[in-house]
Amino acid sequence: MRPGLRSASGALLMLMIIPVIIGLLACLPVPIGDPERSRIDPEITGVWAAFTDGDSAFYVFEPFDKRTWLLTGVPLEEGDSADFSDYDLESFEELIRLMATEAVGDNGATATEMVMYKAWMTKLGGVWFMTWEPKGLFDSEQFAPETWYVFRVDKPDSNTLELRFCCDKDFFPDDLKETRRAYERVIRKHAKNPDLYGEFAEDPMILNRLGDEHIDFFKKLAREVIADSD
Repeated sequence: MRPGLRSASGALLMLMIIPVIIGLLACLPVPIGDPERSRIDPEITGVWAAFTDGDSAFYVFEPFDKRTWLLTGVPLEEGDSADFSDYDLESFEELIRLMATEAVGDNGATATEMVMYKAWMTKLGGVWFMTWEPKGLFDSEQFAPETWYVFRVDKPDSNTLELRFCCDKDFFPDDLKETRRAYERVIRKHAKNPDLYGEFAEDPMILNRLGDEHIDFFKKLAREVIADSD
């Protein structure tokens, strides 16, 4: 199996789609928005594919209730007897070709890892943001993670999401009080300032919606995670 098709399950558990250094820059010490007062966007509910640095992963936005999603990430991996070198896995079109061509299993596509988040939306400064709260990474007493991931969300069309990390630490001074309200004030003030998003202002994370014809492939891939844990 080629290393580039393996996910890096380090402490951040952000899959391979977010390099470790970017993950460190992008995390905030508080969540943004109140999940109890949020509402899910039905246009986001579903299965999406994400790409970066030659790797692909899938994200499932499954409604947990009317306010939040249970978000599951599954990386696409190369089976032990497979060869994906002919595919450009930074391309949605190439991923579609792979799903139409390759089987799921050792001779084709597989998955051995998954990550889970609680996700919700909030609007600040006229801009929509999404918070990802890692599940399974929590303080033993508070059952809360140490960090949250916050993205600006744009929808160029019904089948595309653009995610931009709130990643420029210069906007969050060291003496900023670590409360949701304090961080929300900063984000609200600078929501439309591209500098808040660093390199992601011009190069966002792109998610493409999977069509119904490709859901069965994803389901088989997700079952590989369960089988691998046996």
